[in-house]
Amino acid sequence: MEQLADSGLLETRLLIPHGVVIDGTDPSSSAGGGPLDVLARHGVSIIHCPLTSFHYSGMLKSFDAFAAAGVNMCLGTDSFPPDLVKGIDVGTHLARIAEGRRAAGAVSGFFDAATLGGARALGRDDLGRLCPGAQADIMVASLGDFRDGVVEDPLRTLILNGSARNVTDTYVAGRPVVVDGSLPGIDLGELRAEGQRVFGQMVHAYGERDYRRRDASELFPPVYAPAAVLIHDSTA
Repeated sequence: MEQLADSGLLETRLLIPHGVVIDGTDPSSSAGGGPLDVLARHGVSIIHCPLTSFHYSGMLKSFDAFAAAGVNMCLGTDSFPPDLVKGIDVGTHLARIAEGRRAAGAVSGFFDAATLGGARALGRDDLGRLCPGAQADIMVASLGDFRDGVVEDPLRTLILNGSARNVTDTYVAGRPVVVDGSLPGIDLGELRAEGQRVFGQMVHAYGERDYRRRDASELFPPVYAPAAVLIHDSTA
């Protein structure tokens, strides 16, 4: 934190991913001069990526503590799946574990971070909300699938029972970019096939950068080892 301050980077344009190295549950973090107090006073934003942290056995400690200290909280995906709905679901549960409180990690706080928090980090009052003068950015999600279960609160049901695949339509500045689950003018099958091809090249190249020179089969092992194939000699 001292290095950030000395370099002059601590200001409202600084967006810090993850923030997992700060233990916000420690009261000293939000006390005067503590890391959360410093971040809040300088208007720095934290981009919380719950899924990525969880995949690497880490978590933010904690979303509620950062927000309560006045730090602007945003949400990010950082890696596959790029699913903020699933990210909010995981994030709310991690917040409860971090604080040991079932009331921690309110869905509303995370949804605000995904919308208003991101807009605030970009200095854009015309994003993250629907009001006169704002961009017409709208996401439409369906809860009509049997697997979505019964609807209690629409947003809470989407977060707990659904995923980004529930999204049917998306508008950016009033322009439709996702229509009935598809992207007009884009061949998703071809795009996915090209992505798989490029990923295959990346996987095989990992060994060149690995300090132990392990090949792809060792760096990316299958979930289950291939079954042994028994060959019977009929002449025996």
